[in-house]
Amino acid sequence: MGDLIKAAKLFANGNHQRVTANRNPALQSFEMHLKSVAQIVSSVSRDEEMIAAVWLHDIVEDTSVTLGDVERMFGAKIAGLIKKVTFVSHPTLGQRAARFAFEKGHFAKASAAAKTIKLADLIDTGRDLYKNDPASLKGYAAEANELAHVLDGGDTRLLARLKRDLTKFAGGALPAQPVAAAPFRPSAFPVGVLRTFERAFTAQDIAEPLISFDCNNAVSEILKAMTVAQIEVAGLHKEGSLCGYVEAANLREETCEASRRDFVSSQVVRSESPLGEVIEVLTRHDSCFVSELEIVVGVISRIDLHKPTARMWLFGIITAAELEFTERIRQKWPSESWSGLLSQQRIEKARQLFAERERRREKCHLIDCLQLADKVEILVSDPAVLAALDIPTPSAARRAGKQIESLRNSLAHAQSFVHQDWPQIVRLARRIHNMVEES
Repeated sequence: MGDLIKAAKLFANGNHQRVTANRNPALQSFEMHLKSVAQIVSSVSRDEEMIAAVWLHDIVEDTSVTLGDVERMFGAKIAGLIKKVTFVSHPTLGQRAARFAFEKGHFAKASAAAKTIKLADLIDTGRDLYKNDPASLKGYAAEANELAHVLDGGDTRLLARLKRDLTKFAGGALPAQPVAAAPFRPSAFPVGVLRTFERAFTAQDIAEPLISFDCNNAVSEILKAMTVAQIEVAGLHKEGSLCGYVEAANLREETCEASRRDFVSSQVVRSESPLGEVIEVLTRHDSCFVSELEIVVGVISRIDLHKPTARMWLFGIITAAELEFTERIRQKWPSESWSGLLSQQRIEKARQLFAERERRREKCHLIDCLQLADKVEILVSDPAVLAALDIPTPSAARRAGKQIESLRNSLAHAQSFVHQDWPQIVRLARRIHNMVEES
């Protein structure tokens, strides 16, 4: 194994271990999945950069690492491959069918190397589901079959292998699908209020103006100006028109044109776009660009989430999430039947707070006096609730609960929070959108 592949393996495994990933607990670990996909690709290619990209193919989707981080660590070629295999759609594109159609179009335009990596990914995941979670295989196989049609151009041996696997899956006996439970209705929030909250805070509320320079200026002059202005990203204009952007960290070429990057659609949102869309962009990229009338006028980085507007939005989302937890408990365990799921010590703490609030003549119920961790502890007893919240295991739910409490404390005390809490910020942003969709 070459040094490049070893470095990619260590970087991927280290970052995947630091987050609570939404992976089915019945399936193999992320480390084993990456290893299996790397072995499949290695059986048809000796390209070290391609195999290194295999180890990194999930890192932007599932951790706080961005494409910019990958480029700085492993170079532009590998970052370009990761970009081509990274899931680019997100909940704001609509229902699952619309998102999948978007994704299918994305992979149709991918390079041969990227298609080969995707084929290996589909092969390993399908095999894993067939062995360990056949109930989930039917839907997965249907989408994999659709993707196979647009992955022509990848390695022909892997494409043939995927098609053989799909034929085998189609002929196998799968268990009957469970009857879906009645949908949860978050009555704590009228749908109109949820929709208003989701769109009340927008990209223009936290964006910084995109300062731009003429591309004929000397690199040294632009870098000095960016350093003085303390900006990491600046636009470039040519003959009065914006033609791209540069990053201070990459301004090392002889000319600005050599360092120029193009604005890509996956990095640009409208000024009125909700912050949830901004979060999705920043999950993959270092910068999110903001446009008005099809012209880029602003830029947002993760550090801008420390601004008061973003803090208010995040605190509101946490409040909404906790109220959703409370409502789920009310509907699933009425009349305090949930009390048997907590320790006596935790129940006593809640009763003490309840008594104090009664003394103050505050209208409340015992469930309102539970801590967030208590509510999570109740919810983890029902696998159906965990599935609805996109959390794979009780232990993952408990960790998520602690991390959300940590994020709430950081917000309340004006502390820095973005880097270590990024996975939970993404989870919460997606949750508020899903609550709107479910209402």
